[in-house]
Amino acid sequence: MRKAVTFFLSFLLFTLQASAQEEIGLNPPSMEWRQIDAPAGRIIFPKGLDSMAFRVAGIMAWQQRHDSSLVGTGRTKRVTTILQNQSAMPAGFSTPAPWRNELYLTPPQNLFTGPTPWLTYVTAHEYRHSQQFHMANRGAALPFKVLMGQTGWLLNALVNQPLWFREGDAVVTETALTNAGRGQLPRFHMETRALLLSGLRYGYEKFNYPSSFRDFVPNPYRLGFYMTSKARQDFGNSIWQEVLYYTHHLLPVYAFSRSLRKHTGLSPEMLYQETMQELDSLWQQTDERINLTPARVVSKPGRTNYTNYRFAHYLPDGSVIALKDALDEIRTFYRITPDGEEEKLFPYGVYTEDHIMFSGAGELITWAEAAFDERWVNQDYSIIKTYNVRTGKTKKLTSKTRYFAPASSPNGSRIVAVHIDKSGRNSIVILDAESGECLQEWPAAVGTQLAQPRWSEGNSIIALEVTEEGNRLIETDVETGITEVLLPFTDVPLSRPYPFGEYVYFSGGYTGIDNIYAFHQPTGKVYQVTSVRFGAYEPTVSPDGKKLLYSSYTARGYQLEETDLNPQLWSELPAHQVSENPFLAPLPAAEKQNLAATTFPADYQVRKYRALTDGLLNIYGWFPTFGNNQYGVEFYTRNLMSTLRGTIGTFYNTDEDALGAKVNLAYAAFYPILDVEYGLRTRRKAEIREANEADVRDQEWTERYVSAGARVPFRLTQGKYHTNLEVGGALAHYDVAFDEPDGQESSADRLDFNSFRSTLTFSRLLQRARQQVQPRWGQVARFEYQKAFEDVPERMVAGGALFFPGFGRTHSFKLRGAWKKEAVQQTYRFADDFVMPRGYKPDPFREIAVVSANYEFPVWYPDIALGPVAFLQRFRTNVFYDYSDVRLVAQQGNLNSTGAELLIDLRFLRLFSTTLVFRYNHTFESQLAETMPFQFLVTRFELAN
Repeated sequence: MRKAVTFFLSFLLFTLQASAQEEIGLNPPSMEWRQIDAPAGRIIFPKGLDSMAFRVAGIMAWQQRHDSSLVGTGRTKRVTTILQNQSAMPAGFSTPAPWRNELYLTPPQNLFTGPTPWLTYVTAHEYRHSQQFHMANRGAALPFKVLMGQTGWLLNALVNQPLWFREGDAVVTETALTNAGRGQLPRFHMETRALLLSGLRYGYEKFNYPSSFRDFVPNPYRLGFYMTSKARQDFGNSIWQEVLYYTHHLLPVYAFSRSLRKHTGLSPEMLYQETMQELDSLWQQTDERINLTPARVVSKPGRTNYTNYRFAHYLPDGSVIALKDALDEIRTFYRITPDGEEEKLFPYGVYTEDHIMFSGAGELITWAEAAFDERWVNQDYSIIKTYNVRTGKTKKLTSKTRYFAPASSPNGSRIVAVHIDKSGRNSIVILDAESGECLQEWPAAVGTQLAQPRWSEGNSIIALEVTEEGNRLIETDVETGITEVLLPFTDVPLSRPYPFGEYVYFSGGYTGIDNIYAFHQPTGKVYQVTSVRFGAYEPTVSPDGKKLLYSSYTARGYQLEETDLNPQLWSELPAHQVSENPFLAPLPAAEKQNLAATTFPADYQVRKYRALTDGLLNIYGWFPTFGNNQYGVEFYTRNLMSTLRGTIGTFYNTDEDALGAKVNLAYAAFYPILDVEYGLRTRRKAEIREANEADVRDQEWTERYVSAGARVPFRLTQGKYHTNLEVGGALAHYDVAFDEPDGQESSADRLDFNSFRSTLTFSRLLQRARQQVQPRWGQVARFEYQKAFEDVPERMVAGGALFFPGFGRTHSFKLRGAWKKEAVQQTYRFADDFVMPRGYKPDPFREIAVVSANYEFPVWYPDIALGPVAFLQRFRTNVFYDYSDVRLVAQQGNLNSTGAELLIDLRFLRLFSTTLVFRYNHTFESQLAETMPFQFLVTRFELAN
């Protein structure tokens, strides 16, 4: 029992620290930073972004003072917020460890938050998370914080606040405090609506933390919005404040569930069932009133696996190019012939879902992909690529740019795109389609977002514009640069305008379902073109103007539908039409506020912030360590700007009555990451060989060492492959005292030496679809050499792996090789992590080479819940054969084995993604090394929350 508890707590510690080990070295050292001290906390921001910092400070201060639905007015613990402007990707996060928020300022091109400015949305959403974490910093949090500091605070929140609650409550907040927010968007409700109306009502555990490999399940933002909104609707707007307050004053054993039942009479499972029942009833009523548009399905019907066909474009020969993805296939361009046959073209490159879209004109297809700075984590780009259908050539048009949503002109000579600079300024740019040179640029007003531009048949650009007033449709004349308004500002979400003839087609959320509408330019009238059950998006018109093609959502994904264009059948949009969405009952007066249109004070004193040195040592968490008769404590430090990370620990060995200590620090403010480490290891043990090579004995020693080194990580990701390279080296000094059999140190058996270590790691892995057990293509390599200067200890390791497709789409064939050469006779051995042939225990060989073949495939997607303890996601099998050649000075032999592994992927305690491995080994040699026919391993144990 003691070993089991130690095992679990050790894994828990490792998992929490791994979750907190975000990358370091985020921004280049040349950046200048500023800070202001605001009521809700300090704001740190790049020089020149004062107005953004003032606005973030104002929004947070308003929420702190006026939004009492969770914490109470003015009580939220002050939190530092960092504004990041180097990344082209929209994001934000909040964490107690270390206590901070980070907001990434580039807005999404797919406008997934609706017609509201990105900065307002992301600030309100992430500050709501700060309020949730604040509620977890009380009562029963004390033992967690005593044991683990801010890491314990984080654990208390993750254990006692379900993910669906945290994200759903934040979506309710963003919806209540802005003119839009996801709760008001038909697309936000579309996926759940499609499942329920198609008879696919999954159980609470499956819907709770979407982790199914078998089926698509909407993310927890949606479920959380419904459940938190329904509870507020049925039990009052302070219900979650009451539930959380009581939750965090209970023992952390199903505390949230017990508190919810106390205040509502419902368990989370019961609230889920009531919520789904109400949604089903509501949507059934509206579904019965829909008169569907006659349409032909262009994409392949009948697939049972969840599959999407998006962003379709007609080619001159009548075929269609579309972007396809599935649970078992990464995003890939396909050509679909008029008779429905599909031709695979090439995969889409690495990109965030929030920007993905492509467009075409004639034979030229254009899209944007992510590109990355080789060193700085936050510095990435959005570049443009093109594909010529006639020649089959793909071209990288730009490098290290921030261009989004490109679209080619009708003759293919120019490309229009949105440019967003690091100050947040948006502009429309016209590029040469051959060289990528910027020909023209029209900046938008400060605070205005531009999105999804398209060329009209004339010499003008149609685009969406988003401000605090909502979104609208605009047209810019390319010759004069003059912009005119087509559709005025509205809070109704608009997307993907497509001009053709006298009309501009677009997707709009004028009802509870997104449909395709047409804006008639001569009269200014808007007509509804389609009527679908769940949502219609990305309209495109055939070259002859007779057909409309669009992506229509179903419970099995997006499918391409084609309908005849007949304006006589269209219905004119009423002047006043409001989107109808569930659980948008009137909110309390204190919350019914449009923060997007609110102005805030801007009288803060701006001071310089020194990112390289300010707050460098920031100990935010600690954890007691125990096991193997060794007890101690480790402290974790990480500064706010992620330039310094480290561990400081001390421990006591009860068997040896000896103390140990370790310190490791990594400083990443400059191009190489600098590492320093000190360690005192008491009674370390390893197997070494006697002089005759035949005998092996356990040798214990006490070692003290100090090392210093540098390493440089290179992010080389391009296109469809994730590619990384890291090179490094270090110098170290070791003081080693060998122990005699009676446990005493002997001055005669002592080593005092200097050493060096060089390392190289490389990986190039194809993107992986949800159901694929391994990348279908990839290469991994590793090299490490460690040698004592003018002494015996030496170790050289090399290894690698090659990934190939298996017989099925989700199968994998992998070849792995590893080689090690090491001094093992009567000498000190460096710490070793070499993987032996399966079925054999580690043994000290002078040289060993291993080659293994693996074939891995899924066998079952059970989606079975074992109560709240575990949710079984997938069973996999791997069959293997390992060949190994081992050598000593006078001996040589083979360690070969074969066998099979059963791998079980599951979610454990609703908190951890876990993989359990049961392995059977059949070994062919038992003289050179000890064997083990059966093994149980845990190869993955990470936070899924």
